[in-house]
Amino acid sequence: MKFGKRVSKQVEKGISKGKEYAWRIILVSVVVLGLILIGRPLISLIRTSLEIRELNREKAIYEAEIRRDSILIENLKNDEFLEQYTREKYFMQGKGEQVFIVED
Repeated sequence: MKFGKRVSKQVEKGISKGKEYAWRIILVSVVVLGLILIGRPLISLIRTSLEIRELNREKAIYEAEIRRDSILIENLKNDEFLEQYTREKYFMQGKGEQVFIVED
């Protein structure tokens, strides 16, 4: 009889350990599944935010170029500035002038 009680206690311990392992496996599975389901959108969100940051940098650069070009366009409406700009930029010359290009 004592042998039967020992076996039944061991069986009960084995069953309770089995239940404990089953709950651990279920818990780990739920955590892993949660990480997979949450991780993908999170990675996508991070990539999108980095792309937005890069596009904002490019936008700032283009806006600065637009401002610079707008100022240049306004200045080119002035004949004196236009003459000076063409001489400096395109090495043009006025009537009766000689232009010498010296390279560094």
